[in-house]
Amino acid sequence: MVPGIQTLLQLSHVDVQIAELERERDRLPAAREALVSEGEEAAAAVERAETALTQAEQEQRRHEALAADREALATRLEGQQHQVKTNEAYTALLHEIDQARAGISDAETAILEAMETIEAARARLDAARAAAKGVGDRIAEQQRGLDEREKSLDQSLGNLHRERETLVGEVEPPLLERYTKIATRRHPAVALVRRETCMGCRVSIPPQSILEMRRGEQLIVCGSCHRILVFEEQA
Repeated sequence: MVPGIQTLLQLSHVDVQIAELERERDRLPAAREALVSEGEEAAAAVERAETALTQAEQEQRRHEALAADREALATRLEGQQHQVKTNEAYTALLHEIDQARAGISDAETAILEAMETIEAARARLDAARAAAKGVGDRIAEQQRGLDEREKSLDQSLGNLHRERETLVGEVEPPLLERYTKIATRRHPAVALVRRETCMGCRVSIPPQSILEMRRGEQLIVCGSCHRILVFEEQA
């Protein structure tokens, strides 16, 4: 076996773990942003429900004011009946009174409709607030989980980097340089050989390369993926 090949295999294993954990850690900011967006959407739903309720209440007050104006108009017109001198004027006055009373009736109908709208809007607001609370509680829990996971990842990565430093110190510089060049293109940089097949790319290894690997006199790489090859039984 080529001297240092076992250490390279361990180094490759550590590098793969580091890469996986770093990818997971890199995804944490996006996960946090997604939680923030979810919370903002829940808050926006509450705001929309509040706006709808406010508009319904304003609509009710508008129709109440209109009904009051029509009532005042009808009362004033009715007070003018004894002042009318001709039948034509009296008929016209009665028509105005009828219109005012019809306006009152329309406004009262609109008030009832607005009250129904307000009741429905309040129900939607209550539901939106309850949903927002549920979302907020869940987001807080998930954020705590992300914080704990980030702390765990940092700790694990710290341990792995220290382990890597130890392994790197045990590898001869020429061998380490060759490994590093491969590792910049392939993860893992070292592949196991099982049944004369590279497990990195699933391509068969030529018999001559297998023979040279068994001699253990030089480092053999896969002709397809260019990973350093190690027999599975040696690993």
